[in-house]
Amino acid sequence: MIPLEEMSHYGNDGLTWEEVIESQKTYGKNELTPPKHIPVWKQYLEKYNDPIIRILLVAVTLSAIVALIEGNSLIDTLGIALAVILATSIAFLTEYKSNREFEALYAMREDTSVKVVRNGSPTSIQMRDVVVGDYILLEAGDQVPADGYLRVASDIEVDESAFTGESEPVGKNSDDEVMKGSYITAGRGTMIAAAVGDNTKMGEISSSLIEGTRPETPLQLKLKDLADLISKFGYIMAGLIIILVLIQGFFLGVPPESPIEVFGFFLQACMLAVVIIVVSVPEGLPVSVTVSLALTMKKMTRVKSLVRRMIACETVGSVTVICTDKTGTLTMNQMEVAAASIEVPEMTTNIPSTPSEWITLNAAVNSTAELDEKEGRVITIGNSTEGALLRWLHRSGIRYPDIRNAWLVEHQDFFTSKKKQMTTIIPYGHRYLLLVKGAPEIISATCTPAPDLSHLHHLAGRAMRTLAFAHGELQPGETEPVSFTWDGYVGIRDEVRPDVNEAVKSCSNAGITVKMVTGDSPETAAAIAKETAILTSGIVMTGPEFRELSEEKRREIAPAIQVLARSDPHDKLLMVRALQANGEVVAVTGDGTNDAPALRNADVGFAMGIAGTEIAREASDIILLDDSFPTIKSAVWWGRALFENIQRFLVFQLTINIAAAILTFIAPLLGVSPPFTIIQLLWINIIMDSLAALALCSEAPHPALMKRKPIPKTASVITPYMKWAILITAGIYIAVGIAGLILGLPFMTTPQEQATAFFSAFVIAQVWNGFNCRGINGIMPSIFRGNPVFFGIMGCIVCIQILIVQYGGMVFDTVPLTLLQWMMVGIGTMPVLLIWPLLRMGMRLE
Repeated sequence: MIPLEEMSHYGNDGLTWEEVIESQKTYGKNELTPPKHIPVWKQYLEKYNDPIIRILLVAVTLSAIVALIEGNSLIDTLGIALAVILATSIAFLTEYKSNREFEALYAMREDTSVKVVRNGSPTSIQMRDVVVGDYILLEAGDQVPADGYLRVASDIEVDESAFTGESEPVGKNSDDEVMKGSYITAGRGTMIAAAVGDNTKMGEISSSLIEGTRPETPLQLKLKDLADLISKFGYIMAGLIIILVLIQGFFLGVPPESPIEVFGFFLQACMLAVVIIVVSVPEGLPVSVTVSLALTMKKMTRVKSLVRRMIACETVGSVTVICTDKTGTLTMNQMEVAAASIEVPEMTTNIPSTPSEWITLNAAVNSTAELDEKEGRVITIGNSTEGALLRWLHRSGIRYPDIRNAWLVEHQDFFTSKKKQMTTIIPYGHRYLLLVKGAPEIISATCTPAPDLSHLHHLAGRAMRTLAFAHGELQPGETEPVSFTWDGYVGIRDEVRPDVNEAVKSCSNAGITVKMVTGDSPETAAAIAKETAILTSGIVMTGPEFRELSEEKRREIAPAIQVLARSDPHDKLLMVRALQANGEVVAVTGDGTNDAPALRNADVGFAMGIAGTEIAREASDIILLDDSFPTIKSAVWWGRALFENIQRFLVFQLTINIAAAILTFIAPLLGVSPPFTIIQLLWINIIMDSLAALALCSEAPHPALMKRKPIPKTASVITPYMKWAILITAGIYIAVGIAGLILGLPFMTTPQEQATAFFSAFVIAQVWNGFNCRGINGIMPSIFRGNPVFFGIMGCIVCIQILIVQYGGMVFDTVPLTLLQWMMVGIGTMPVLLIWPLLRMGMRLE
């Protein structure tokens, strides 16, 4: 920012149009460059870092080499390549679309209208058009459009909480600095812009942010471990099949005589290895996880959670600690009169005669605030405390403008932090009436008789700001009244959102610890924390106290802290790091510019959609469109449902992979051809499984999800129940499959019909198993209701399988089956439905 002494030559008549152009050329536009994004091509290539995708790339290479050497069709290779492109493209496009939608919102940030003086005349321009040297007019409710210096400051107070974390406005004088993104809460003034765009304080913080610097999520770690296990299984199976085929060819059969025959035999073994790899690796897993994330992302947006990073949908379900702001998240972010010494305000057209009438007159006239109605909401322009008084009158059916029109103001002495009171003088006949409001201890000291304030202490315990009212008269020739008459008081506070208590208790039941991190005083913070059930038996500590501790001490004490008061955004970051060092999965809420580091470093960053700054939103993973804590609870609920749905799909897919891999491995040992072609495997592993993922991931959340503890980071994604379900179901498939390969299937007369029926029976058996997979972890939803999408998709899979068999023989190497043969396939595989009920019964008996 340009130093103050170098701004003295800019006058109060503003810039000329020529000076505006010159300033814009020299110092740039008042637009923030969006934080550095990873190039689009790099974002797409990052999707190939998935371990399963890498395994598939190996399979593509081997398949292509074998096909080219043997002169066969590349259709199998193209099929595997299509699986890779499909999985990576869906993940990339879903995130890309979300980020573009966010950037569209981000681009609107500089469209606010700003009042400036140019060419000696006041005019209105867009915030992005403000330049260095502009003479800007400010009043209560305005956002400061650029960094600069105040020229005129008439009782100006500025909300700088976006930078400092302090909830109370700061008084400013002439020549004081003001920052872009702060708000004028009281008074009037003018300023000279000394820095715009990226050169502002907000711009410096924005430029330091870059995407992609977050830790791996619990789901990513679990799936990575699972992929490593699966890949080892696939490679071992592939190695074994090569060894066994070579042993069969060289030692048990007729050994090849020429080098060409040896090479051909080795290629045949490699092709079988490719088939084993393809059948072992769950190719549909990346697609299915992406589909699941995209579905959950869409559903979370409907419940006021705009997801910016798709993987955050799952991470939020693994959260163990939530560090939440107070204002706007736990509370309504709107000061309201919650208690008063009078029952209701009363209006009179004459001089007031009762305390109720005096308080009404005082609240309406002794004020600088205004109310404005926008989109059905009454909003405050000016001081939030005075706005609460005006809304109090509004709810009682009293129009404050009518009172102001009836009583002309002679003079106003505004509230300051030193005086702690505001006075308004109004003429009445040949005398003057003085209306005062302010801190009870200040007002009561001027009143006769002095009021008893002992009954006001309980209001402070409820986090209320107490405001007292009194009036006096000035006779002609007097400068100060002899004494004031006490009229009464009101208790004003930012009310707790009505559903916060239930949400906090729900989080507690779900094993999630909620901590309040706020800039408010310890007394106010503790009162709200107790009311919302956040503060039970834990510690209340201030930010400076926490900051002074060593890193090891912070780590030790962090679990016990339930309220961190008088904290700034850096304290929030220190709390996040201390909790993460203890192995916690931490979610953080933030609305200020300086909250960006904490939002970026947290496992899940929640930014406020209404009160949040653009920088906070950019640094976040999820934006709360209603700024409400209960929305966080809903996001956790959906995140847990997503994880459970992914578990459903894993059971579905891994059952296929284990059964198909073992059958493919055993077939050559039995002297028969592999039971599936690569194209058939790709249909089973990618298309059918992706459709199944869509069906299984459509299961709605159930209440039991919020009665469980979070799944630890180190826990396997496969539970013991899932493991037994996979092994037992796959074991039955393998046993029945071997019998079918050796003995043949009934009602099938030719080898082609046998192979086709085997392929179809395997697919239909998995459709039946899809019904079992809905009952993950022993909890079975209603069989025939609750998820119509599931039944529609499973019916679709059956129809596609029939079409493949009847009309897709050229590609899938099948022959048509008769109606009787199809009936035998369907009825013969139906006993699969009994496996999981018997498994649940057996586990209960244990």
